[in-house]
Formats: sequence, C-alpha cells, structure tokens
Amino acid sequence: MRKYVDNEKGNSIFFILWLFGIVAIVFLIVANIAKIYVVQSQANSAVEQAAFAATSVLIEETTKTIEEFDWDDISMQQKELDGGKTINEQIEEKQQEYVASGKDSDISYLQALNDVLPGEIDDHPELKDSFKANFSGVNSEIMNAAQSILSANDANPEDIEINLSTSKWRIEVKATVTYESIADKKLIEVFQSKIPQKGYGPKLKYLEEVYE
Repeated sequence: MRKYVDNEKGNSIFFILWLFGIVAIVFLIVANIAKIYVVQSQANSAVEQAAFAATSVLIEETTKTIEEFDWDDISMQQKELDGGKTINEQIEEKQQEYVASGKDSDISYLQALNDVLPGEIDDHPELKDSFKANFSGVNSEIMNAAQSILSANDANPEDIEINLSTSKWRIEVKATVTYESIADKKLIEVFQSKIPQKGYGPKLKYLEEVYE
C-alpha cells in the first residue's frame, strides 16, 4: 500500500512540474504577443509624429514665404486683383470659415492654404519663384525633424525613408524598429525581428503648383 502511495506522489509531482512548464510557455507566448502589439504601436506613433514634424517644416516655410511676399512691392498687382486683400488675409478668412464650422484651428489653416494658394501661385509667377527659392534649402531640415523623432524611438537608421510624395503631395515616412522576444533561453530562445511601419503627413496640394 505504501509503495502505491509513494508512486502516486511521484506521479503527482511529475504532473505538477509538467503543468508549471506548460503555464510558463503559455505565459511567455502571451507576453511576447503583448510586446509585439506594444512595439508596433510605438513604432506607428513614431512614424506618424515624424511625418507631422517634417510637414511642420514645410508649413513654417510656407507661412514665411507668404509674409515676405505680402510685404514686397511686387504684391501690389496681386492685391489689386484680389480686392485689396493680401494672400495672408485671404487665408485667415478661409481659416475662420472652417473654424466656425467646428474644425480644429490647425486643420483649418492647412485647408485654407490648400484652398487659397494653388490659384495665387498659378496667377503670380513671382510668388511661385519665392516658394521655389525658400524651399530649395528645406530638405535637410525636413530630414532632421523626422530623424530626431525616429531616433528617439529607437528606429533602425538603415531603414529610415523620408520622402515628399509627388502624387499625393504629402510627407511619407517609412521606418522599422527591432522587436526582441521575451525568453527564458531554455524553453524559448531569444529572437529578433524588424517591424516596419509607415506614417503620412497631411496633404499639401498647393505644393503641386510650386514643383510642377
């Protein structure tokens, strides 16, 4: 009888150890799945932030170009054609229309730029020349703005791509981050994998008139 009991205890211990092993494996699998989602979410957020940071460089240069043109004597003809209003005044009016409809101020400003500038750039070659001159040196600023955010979020530098799409007229960012698995190095080995993500800035359709 005692031999039978001892045998039963041995089987129970073996079963418990086996059960702990299964639980450990399941825990590692669940933890790895959760980590993949976290890393993927962080990577997605990073490329989106990078695209918006790069776009902000273009918007700042756009605002600067408009202000310079409005103060220049060559803008007199433009004002005569537009009822005495500067380009900036037209943009502000259009922006307020969007804000009044309930849209965010920054989004309204972007939409106002896209509404007003294409026609103004097409009508006034001097304005187009000003945009081309001021935009000629922004590529490095665009790259720096995007890369600083990507680097801070551990993006792999060899996989970073930052481009201005000439079909959609927006900044597009591609990057990867490296996922490293959670492992006990016994049941599950450590492995690494690159997770690719893409981010897009808002459309700046007036750029088509600048670069055509």
